[in-house]
Amino acid sequence: MELDVEVPSWARWIVSDATDMDRAPQPVDPAALRRVRLPLPADVYFEYAFLDGERHMHADPGNPDRAENTWYPEVSCVRGPDYLTHPLSRPPSDAARGRTRRLRLDDGAGGRRRVTIYEPDGLTGPAPLLLTHDGTAYQRIARAPAVLERLIAAGRARPARLAFLDPIRPEARDREYGFGGAYQRILRDALVPQLRQEADATGGSFWLGASLGGLAGLLAALREPDQVAGVALQSPALLGRPDDPAWYGTTESWVAAELERDDGALPWRVYQEVGSLDWLHQVNRRAAEAFARRAERHRFEVRSAGHNWTFWRDGLAEALAFLLAP
Repeated sequence: MELDVEVPSWARWIVSDATDMDRAPQPVDPAALRRVRLPLPADVYFEYAFLDGERHMHADPGNPDRAENTWYPEVSCVRGPDYLTHPLSRPPSDAARGRTRRLRLDDGAGGRRRVTIYEPDGLTGPAPLLLTHDGTAYQRIARAPAVLERLIAAGRARPARLAFLDPIRPEARDREYGFGGAYQRILRDALVPQLRQEADATGGSFWLGASLGGLAGLLAALREPDQVAGVALQSPALLGRPDDPAWYGTTESWVAAELERDDGALPWRVYQEVGSLDWLHQVNRRAAEAFARRAERHRFEVRSAGHNWTFWRDGLAEALAFLLAP
């Protein structure tokens, strides 16, 4: 199939999943280029938009389909004729019948962190703990508690408690999740020990995250590999270095190099996925080769999509089923 859109007269740039939206906008001149055409797979899910002369983002006025994008309110989407949503990607909210606890924890650095713990219906006593970055998005958009309940009922996952973490402030996300040394110390020395106690955790913990949230979870796991049972990485942002966290606009990957440098076994289950149209596709393939050698179990999924929450929501059920396999 082909994405074929008319360039609005006010447009000056086009942005999409392939450019990480407005991180690398592509200039367009409506006087010289009336239409933009892009070949896409038949099973694709793809998001795009236009920027005006003041770099304000707008959806395509010729496309009525709008994306559910948490970062940008005006984004268009394309679903190919063969695109299929995962059957558990939109469970009813009332499927989450367990107990929710909202905590405020001392982070050991002079701050207080809001964390939510979800306990599946009927769970008592010790259980695995899955720690999730961008927790509010995983609760509200991906409906992680309801997805887990459906997987447990189907016999595809064992009960576990979910801990949903967020940055201390929304504007601190890049700093904390992107090689944030201070944040990693907060996790190791304060938050994770408290959450393991609050959740009556047994065995190694699990990490789940998307984009920079995936990077932050992987860094935490690599710092204490023996305390981890598995990680789920949805389009993890694996570019950049701790001393130069330029995860946009670089091809260098400290994480991939570290995974390649050490051949020691990682006692983890690793679920990893990335879109074929994602700007992070190649670095994730590189990391996947290292995980395939080192992880106890590894599953790498590539689907025709970009870097967006619809893609991650479609992959969440398989990620949880892989980590928490009965």
